[in-house]
Amino acid sequence: MTSADTSPQSFPFAPGPTGEPPAELGGLRARCPVSRVRLPSGDEAWAVTGYDEVMAALSDGRLSRAALREPGAVRVVNGPDFGDNPFSLFNLEGPDHARLRRLIGQAFSPRRAAEIRPRVQEIADELVDRLLGLPQPVDLYAEFCALLPIWVVCEIVGAPVADRERIKDWTETLMSVTSNERRLAAREAFTGYVGGLVAARREEPRDDLLSTLVQARDDNDRLTEGELTWLGAELLLAGHDTTVNTLGRGVFQLLRHREQWELLTARPDELTPSATEEVFRYAPPSDAGLLRIAVEDLELGGTRIGKGEGVIPLMHASSRDERRFADPDRFDITRTDNRHLVFGYGPHHCPAAGVGRMEVQVALGTLARRLPGLALAVEPDAVRWRGGHITLRPDAVPVTF
Repeated sequence: MTSADTSPQSFPFAPGPTGEPPAELGGLRARCPVSRVRLPSGDEAWAVTGYDEVMAALSDGRLSRAALREPGAVRVVNGPDFGDNPFSLFNLEGPDHARLRRLIGQAFSPRRAAEIRPRVQEIADELVDRLLGLPQPVDLYAEFCALLPIWVVCEIVGAPVADRERIKDWTETLMSVTSNERRLAAREAFTGYVGGLVAARREEPRDDLLSTLVQARDDNDRLTEGELTWLGAELLLAGHDTTVNTLGRGVFQLLRHREQWELLTARPDELTPSATEEVFRYAPPSDAGLLRIAVEDLELGGTRIGKGEGVIPLMHASSRDERRFADPDRFDITRTDNRHLVFGYGPHHCPAAGVGRMEVQVALGTLARRLPGLALAVEPDAVRWRGGHITLRPDAVPVTF
């Protein structure tokens, strides 16, 4: 099967109504799970939308992030982009990638997630206590979903929680598809900020991840200065933004599907784990994906990919593949066979998956137990969705309780 003769559609696509995935993704998957698309730069690439094909692409060493820095490589946008950063964990491969993952692995492991879970529960309860004192309706996104993950990651990495608004503003700009000038200015400001934290940890180490990374740099020379500074910034950014948007989209879908919310509030201990996985599958943080470059000819899903061509595995599109999930467009928190690919697969599987999963479990469980009467204060189609970002989130989720 091939889609070589199909006229490519412009990518990325606009989100569907009520935060649903773009309808175009299903159309591409039905015609061919590996289809040509045209990127904002004008370059073309292959969008991968099928579950098996996405899994194969994510684990294929012939599809490279590092090759994005080669002259003439396919680009998502014209001008500087994330793919140009040689220090980014997302762009490294082989020994350097494995080395950085080992350094941060323990801080975000499932074991560490279990250790910090009581602290995350304390934060969630404090945020709900604040909610109860606010006049209704309350914007649950701003007052809960956007606060819990950034509070947690600041404590893990070692940034002052009082700086979370600045970190959030930098993240908003860096995750946007706005002008390169704004994103480059935000990157310089953010890495400068992290550089200040690094200097402070050299003077006074603490029990946080940044201090551990500083020690790795200074004692064993396992990190370059550029790697150290950017890795700290990337952990603060990626360590909260996707979880924020998963919570925003997930809580909205739970309240939109009222019978599912009532099921969760009736059986929170039993259903919170499966509800969390269904939120990740059905309402992931993004409908985009990370571009890779084929470093040699290969075949993917019956489609020939030529050396130098771009490939975008869309993990989130794979979650609606009817070949893998029964009735995939149905939101069902009792779904048991739910091996989604939202955290990736293969060498670039998200190193913070354990902590992210735990945070969403704590958040949903806390809301279900403490605010069982939670309800949307507006009709679902009145909720507006913020475009122009790599991730997708609602502008606000007004609720009563």
